[in-house]
Amino acid sequence: MKNNFMKLLFISFFLFLLPLHVNADSGYIIEKYNVDIIVNENNVLNVTETIDVNFTLESHGIKRQIPIKNKYQRKDFTIETKAKISNIKINEEYTTSKTKENLELKIGNPSKTITGKKQYIIKYDYDIGDDNLDEYDDLYFNIIGNEWTTNIQNVTFKIHMPKSFDESLVNFTIGRYGSTYYEDVKYDINENTITGYVEENSYFNYALTAYEALTVRIELPEGYFKNEREVFDPTQLIVISLFTLSIVLIVLGIYLFTKYSYRKKDLLVPEYVAPDDLSSAEIGYLYKGATENNQIVSLIIYFANKGYLQIIENGKSDFSLKKIKEIDESEKDYAKTTFKGLFKEANEEGIVKKSNLKDKFYTTLQTALLKLSKTHKIYYKSHTLVILFYIFMIFGLKFVQEFLLQYTTYRLDYNYSKIYFIYKCLSYVCIILGIIFMINNKKRTEEATKYYEKTRGFKHYIEFVEKDKLEKLVEDNPNYFYDILPYAYVLGVSDKWSKKFESITLTPPTWYVGTMYSGSTGAFNPSLFNTSLTRTLVGASSTMSSRPYESSGTSGGGSFSGGGGFSGGGGGGGGGSRW
Repeated sequence: MKNNFMKLLFISFFLFLLPLHVNADSGYIIEKYNVDIIVNENNVLNVTETIDVNFTLESHGIKRQIPIKNKYQRKDFTIETKAKISNIKINEEYTTSKTKENLELKIGNPSKTITGKKQYIIKYDYDIGDDNLDEYDDLYFNIIGNEWTTNIQNVTFKIHMPKSFDESLVNFTIGRYGSTYYEDVKYDINENTITGYVEENSYFNYALTAYEALTVRIELPEGYFKNEREVFDPTQLIVISLFTLSIVLIVLGIYLFTKYSYRKKDLLVPEYVAPDDLSSAEIGYLYKGATENNQIVSLIIYFANKGYLQIIENGKSDFSLKKIKEIDESEKDYAKTTFKGLFKEANEEGIVKKSNLKDKFYTTLQTALLKLSKTHKIYYKSHTLVILFYIFMIFGLKFVQEFLLQYTTYRLDYNYSKIYFIYKCLSYVCIILGIIFMINNKKRTEEATKYYEKTRGFKHYIEFVEKDKLEKLVEDNPNYFYDILPYAYVLGVSDKWSKKFESITLTPPTWYVGTMYSGSTGAFNPSLFNTSLTRTLVGASSTMSSRPYESSGTSGGGSFSGGGGFSGGGGGGGGGSRW
């Protein structure tokens, strides 16, 4: 007894949850829906729908959406076709409109409203066209679609086939989309005509509730339909186009890389001075091939070593700069712009603090970087064009693929699976090559290439020069360590450079005030000095590029089995509503 009570409670709970009524439009009910379909040998259906509606709320009439684009759900694949709808006849005034998916019939008078019962008779020819199936033909049609917004009390139908068929292959389904339920569909076959109805549900007193469909599928022998309207299937053309495009991109990408991107490295020749006496900013720009903030920051050491300014370390996170003299007019524009910008907020003593530069110097920094970028032409115009091409290799092919694949049919995996698989492999090759080509797109102008190779030799010298050579150079030029220091900084090897001088006697710089003497010996320590200077420059870089904080806010708030088809899975159908 207890078990029976629990079963009853369990069933009642799920009946309560069934979403059969909650979505129904309470303003109207379809009391009877009769569909008469004459199937012609050319796969054109002459459809007559007789719909008896009872409006419980004032309405103008009904809307009827009939699908143009059909998606036929098979067990192993999906077929998409477009139907043609013609010869529309309705017993009431109406207007039509089209979307990509549906033809909408708006039936009724917009200046009048009605309540109570009304019968609508809708006639139209539904040209399904060639189904693009080679194995068999079939009639797979939603007699009543799953998009009606109200319940349907009585459903009757009649299907007139053009010739005989295998009665055992007739299948009906009802229910929401995907349902394979069929037991409530009752029908008889008399020669080539199928007549039937949907049995009313004893609990709800409706044959179909809102968003339920009635679908027929009859598997027919290939050739049953003749002279159908040909439906163009672009799948083969799309697959071949994608396959060809991927090969063209790969071949063209390799050609462009070898001609316009690949840079051969020349024999490394050590340079013990900066090429052509270029500043540290220019050396950094020519080596990197692009402007960076640290190239302008390196000028602080460059200016200090030339006697233009003094660097004062005020602590681990603070510094000041003191102007010693005006910058020479022979210096290049980016250098003069930087120097003047540094001391724009200086006090009477010519001292500018870190706080004076914060959130202010960034405009000068951008101007100086722009002027620096104009000192040398790094790349040919082709550099940008081939980058765009490599970006297309990486992203464009995928975009084209996604755009075209929406127009393919089941044949993509059914007939062209091998060539499509090869294309997919080629598309990944295309993406990988595009990334490699873009990363290594380093071919420069002749001048930029010359300076790059000289700078590469200069950097190698800084990293690997021997002590005895340094001692000789310092003997000839006591300021040699400081002359090279801004270049070592911008090339990222200042640590290695300073360590080479730990056992070489150097005169401490007069242009730096900060930590640079050994705590144990009291002697000048190049490594300690470099650490302190680098820390100051890191702070300077952060401060010089800082911007005022800006913010803005907004306010606001059942699976498919077998080959018999399923409810809503065929062509036609659609649905409707009141308006």
